[in-house]
Amino acid sequence: MTEQSYKKAIAYQEQEPESYRKKHLKRFLKFYLTPGWRDPEFLSQEYQIDKIKSKRRRFRRLLRPLTLLGIVMIIFILILAVYTPWLTPYTIDELTIPYIPPGEKPFDAPSAVHLLGTTKYGYDVLARIIWGARTTILMALIPVSISIGGGLILGTISAYFGGTVDYLMMRFVDLMYGFPNLVLVIILVPILGQQLFTSLVIYGFLFIPYRIRFMRSLALQVKQLEFIEAAKTGGAQKFKVMFKHIIPNAISPMVIAFFGGAAVAVLGLAGLAFIGFGDPTVASWGTDINWARATFSNVNAAFWPGLLIGITSIGFMLVGDGLRDALDPRLSL
Repeated sequence: MTEQSYKKAIAYQEQEPESYRKKHLKRFLKFYLTPGWRDPEFLSQEYQIDKIKSKRRRFRRLLRPLTLLGIVMIIFILILAVYTPWLTPYTIDELTIPYIPPGEKPFDAPSAVHLLGTTKYGYDVLARIIWGARTTILMALIPVSISIGGGLILGTISAYFGGTVDYLMMRFVDLMYGFPNLVLVIILVPILGQQLFTSLVIYGFLFIPYRIRFMRSLALQVKQLEFIEAAKTGGAQKFKVMFKHIIPNAISPMVIAFFGGAAVAVLGLAGLAFIGFGDPTVASWGTDINWARATFSNVNAAFWPGLLIGITSIGFMLVGDGLRDALDPRLSL
């Protein structure tokens, strides 16, 4: 019993002691003589207490060491991305082709001017790493947002309407499963342009079929629940049922998939840059590794970009695992 309700009960007892005793006696008699009877007042209080305990336990699941480590990793990359102009005196135009720094040696050793040395064209390694954080965050957010958003909408439509709509959409998904996405990206990027935004949009659209199937399975489970049938019987419009009832109750696994997809996108797009399909007008850690793979005169040019790619992808994976432990209803709280 909360303090406020306790005070109300005491005040009520002081004002009307006789009626309070009679009511109290009736509640006790019902409790002992009526099988399964529960007092509504105490039942609501018990529900609120269990709700608070559940939220606290769910929050404690996010405070596990590995989840906190993942959060710290992502925050570190976000700080590099947000405060890039304050962390390095170099602008992005001074670190990308076609600009060539005058008087700088390729893969020069670390010095007081260049703390981590230089890259293939004499760019400062540390500055390229800091600017590359901004590119990496875009790699993680844009394609995954496109794939998750498309999967949410199309997967829900497929599950809700069923029939011909579901059949045609699933056959399209099966067809897309037969083509390796990396090969499609390698084919489409040179045709449509190697600009960063173009590559991210292509990558996001090619991963929509994977999200469609996942969201469809979630929506089919929610579709069978009683409150969905009640909404249909009550005359709710189809799109209102889909976007107000089905999606909010099936979105938790997709939120978890967002972080896993971000890790995959960072690794995949860094791999594209590594094989030469990156945008030369932006700083990319994959491009830095590609430039430094054939030389050992300055190992920092390849080691630090590779380490930060690992930090970013592992950070997203750890946060995704932590959210799964906290949000998955199949796990006991």
